[in-house]
Amino acid sequence: MKLPAFLSQCRRSLRSIASTALTAALGLFPMATGARAQDAANSVAPEDREGCVWEVTGGSGGTVYLAGSVHLLREQDYPVSPIYDEAYANSHEIVMEIDMGEMLNPEGVMKMQALGMYGAGDSLDQHLSPETLDRLRKYLDTHDMGKMLALALPRLKPGMIFMTISSLEAMRLNAKPELGLEMTYFGKAQEDAKPIRGLETIEFQMTRFDELSDTEIEELITKTLDEVHEMPDMIDKLIAAWHMGDEAKLDKLMNDQMEEEGKIRELLLTERNANWVPEIEKSLKGKKNVMFIVGAAHLIGKGSVIDLLRTKGYEVKKIAPKAVLKKAA
Repeated sequence: MKLPAFLSQCRRSLRSIASTALTAALGLFPMATGARAQDAANSVAPEDREGCVWEVTGGSGGTVYLAGSVHLLREQDYPVSPIYDEAYANSHEIVMEIDMGEMLNPEGVMKMQALGMYGAGDSLDQHLSPETLDRLRKYLDTHDMGKMLALALPRLKPGMIFMTISSLEAMRLNAKPELGLEMTYFGKAQEDAKPIRGLETIEFQMTRFDELSDTEIEELITKTLDEVHEMPDMIDKLIAAWHMGDEAKLDKLMNDQMEEEGKIRELLLTERNANWVPEIEKSLKGKKNVMFIVGAAHLIGKGSVIDLLRTKGYEVKKIAPKAVLKKAA
């Protein structure tokens, strides 16, 4: 392959992984942060797919639907629970973690790429030990796209690397962002001319890991590499629990072990959950129904969006397929 074509392929690989990584990791599709896979059925028949959707009321007007998603899915994960279509059909506006339109346009992808890389005068070897860098190179060599990304390794920020590992493992199972719940309903909303907006900016999401010290990020990457062999089974079990709407198993798979990762949990879950609650309250005070589609980890367990809303006195109830959903006046 000639050098210009080779470099072009490297840039395409980096753009692809930037988009996939942001979708995967910041949506907590599951990362190796010490979590251990629990016993679960690895496949769920379509008729048993309950899903994870909650109905929130208690404001002055509209109803909010909180739809827990898995951001990267596989072809065999469709059809998803019909409760998602029911909530979507009953909503006038769709809100996601990030503005999907911005994330998918060329400018947005370039922004993600730039934010995930060091500028002039800085490089990865100034932040990670030679031993960890060597492990990363060996890991990337096990994946076709990883081999391409290894060429850019000196410029990649640790946060991007951490997200990349989750993305590469998801790709091994043919889990793709284009099959994820967000992409599915982004497409539907565009076709139906429903308003779509995001809760966060690309800048906010891409700089979450910048708040960690070199020591903290190295420990995180080392632990992730130690446990990367568990991730395929973890991903499979997580999707099964999500299909079943099994809150207890989801809590264990996604949240329980993150209690040990205090700062990571704060950056990726706790802080963001608290930021989203006022936005949800605005929708509850409006006159239209709104569907929020966010990573399921944000809706499960202690300190979740649902937990915070209930503490504030709102009525939040899990809804099942074929439930009679409330219509806005």
